[in-house]
Amino acid sequence: MPEFLEEWIDRFFEPAEIDLVLLMAEGPLDADTPGGRLKEAVEGDVQGYLNRAVRRGILNRLPDGRYGLADFHARFEVWALLEGWKDIPPNLRASLNAWELDHYEASHREEIRGLQAGEPIRPERIWPRYLLLEEALNLMDRVPHIYLWPCNCRAMMGRCDKPAVTCLRFSNERGIGWEISAERAKAVIREANRKGLMQSGETGIDAKGNITGALCNCCADCCYPHLLADRLDAAGYFPLSRYVARHLTEECTGCGRCFKRCPFKAFRAVVRPGAGEGGPKKPRVELDVDRCRGCGLCAVGCPEEAIEMVAIEKGPGESADLEVEE
Repeated sequence: MPEFLEEWIDRFFEPAEIDLVLLMAEGPLDADTPGGRLKEAVEGDVQGYLNRAVRRGILNRLPDGRYGLADFHARFEVWALLEGWKDIPPNLRASLNAWELDHYEASHREEIRGLQAGEPIRPERIWPRYLLLEEALNLMDRVPHIYLWPCNCRAMMGRCDKPAVTCLRFSNERGIGWEISAERAKAVIREANRKGLMQSGETGIDAKGNITGALCNCCADCCYPHLLADRLDAAGYFPLSRYVARHLTEECTGCGRCFKRCPFKAFRAVVRPGAGEGGPKKPRVELDVDRCRGCGLCAVGCPEEAIEMVAIEKGPGESADLEVEE
């Protein structure tokens, strides 16, 4: 954990968990015989204690069946999602978020720079990309399991009042998420879109050809991919843009829903004089395509169908894109 949190360690770890972390410094534990090294640290149900430590982001289950220490980023996520986020002062919360965002940047910086230089995304790499609403809905039929989680970004940042229980993950190693049906997941997506959240597939392909990762319903205020895109001047690459909006001006009535729904201020309302002097003022909507990232919120919300989403023919990382429409 970062040094500035040391005096607040009791907000994150119970006393027995501190003993467990110190004990685990000696190396992973064998899941088949966990009692030996834990006998002095844990009383009662050792296996149950290990399972709880996994759920709380303190331990990981390793591929060989043993248990190893998770890093503090995992503990922070679980704590922010489900536990005592408000138990630390605001300045400490801000420092912790800055520390987490620095770590997030370090994990993605080189690949973002590579993508900007024309390198493809590795297929197995979990990478965020904007999905249109129908693509996101179709994706739910292509994964075997869906688990509903609170949004970790909004839980950590807390910069907006958008719906929070919106993350749809395709695995559930810590046993925290609620497994839901594809139809229920689609209802979550539709409601999130209605509330102004973008659909982002944080997805990759594993060695067996299965889709891994999650479907996120994102805002531009809290969600880490968007914060990192602003920090690294990587709009369009992270998340990956695959479409751009086209404004059909002859169909537009100037209702203004598009500039209310667009998270990136790509639309704006311009007032123009009506016919004749002293006539009524009529709004005109203008689109700045350089601000558009292709999330599609504007098109879904347009009552006149005056916006269409056009595929980017040779977008960055296109060769690694998911065939989400199948």
